[in-house]
Amino acid sequence: MKTIVKLVIAILVVSSASLRAQDSYIVTRIKGKVTIEKTGTELKAGDVLQPTDKVKFDTFDSYVISISQNMGRYMIKLHEPPAPETIQLSAYVKDIAIPTKRRSLMTERYRPDETIVSDLRTYFGNDKFTIIGDKVSVPIDPNNYPIDENKFLVFYYRVNNNPVSKKLGYINNNILIEREKLVNTKAGTITQNEIPSVAVYLYERNTRTSEEITKFDLSFVDEETLINEFMTIIPILVKQKMGKDDIKKYLIEYFYDFYGATDSRSIKMFVNDLVDKTVK
Repeated sequence: MKTIVKLVIAILVVSSASLRAQDSYIVTRIKGKVTIEKTGTELKAGDVLQPTDKVKFDTFDSYVISISQNMGRYMIKLHEPPAPETIQLSAYVKDIAIPTKRRSLMTERYRPDETIVSDLRTYFGNDKFTIIGDKVSVPIDPNNYPIDENKFLVFYYRVNNNPVSKKLGYINNNILIEREKLVNTKAGTITQNEIPSVAVYLYERNTRTSEEITKFDLSFVDEETLINEFMTIIPILVKQKMGKDDIKKYLIEYFYDFYGATDSRSIKMFVNDLVDKTVK
C-alpha cells in the first residue's frame, strides 16, 4: 500500500513539474480576430497566453505569432478546418502552438554584403518574398541580366483571374519593385498585402521571347506596422540580457521565420536603425 501511495505522489509531483515547465507565449502579432474563449477578451500584441488557455479564431485563416519564455518562436493556429457540422473554431494553446522551422531560410538567403545580385532565382526564391515598405531597388549583375529597352524583367500574375504583366522599372541596372505600380492594374486593384504566384520573366522585345526565372508569392509589410511589432519584441530580449548584436540577429531570424525571405540589405538597415535608436 505504501508503495502505491509513493508512486501516486511521484506521478503527481512529475505532472506538476511538467505543467510548471510549460512555456507561456507572449503575443507579438495577430492576423484576424482571436479571443480567449473563457473571458471573450480579444488578444492584442503584448498579451501573454498560457498553454491551458483556450482561444477562439474568427476564421480558419486567423493566427497568433508569439515568443515563448525560452525565446522560441511559435505560430498558434488551427491546423485543420472544423468539421462541416460544427462552426467551432477554438482550441487549447498547447495543442496548436507550432515552433517555426524556417531558420535555414535565413542561413541560405541572408546576404547583406552582396553588392549586386547575380542570381535572381536565389534572391527571390520560390516560396515567399516580402518587401519592407512600398518599394525596393535591387542592383543586378549586368553580365547576367543586361537590362535595356529591348531586354527587361517582367512580373506576370493574375488579378480577378485575369492575366497581368508588369514591366519592372530600372535605373543603372537597378530594378525597381513598386507596390503602387503592381497593385493598380487594368484587371482591378489589389487591396491585400500579398500577390500570389508572381512569375518573373526576362523578356526580349525584338525576338518576343521570354525566359521564366522563378515564381513566388510577393508580399509587402508596412514599415510602421513592423516597427510596432519589433517594439513588442525588443523589451523581451532586453530582459533576457541580450546584447545589441544578438537582438538584431534575433529580429532578423524572426522576420525570416514569419515573413519569408526579403532584401538582405533592407532588413539589416531596418533592424540596425531601430535597435540602435531604442536599445542603450
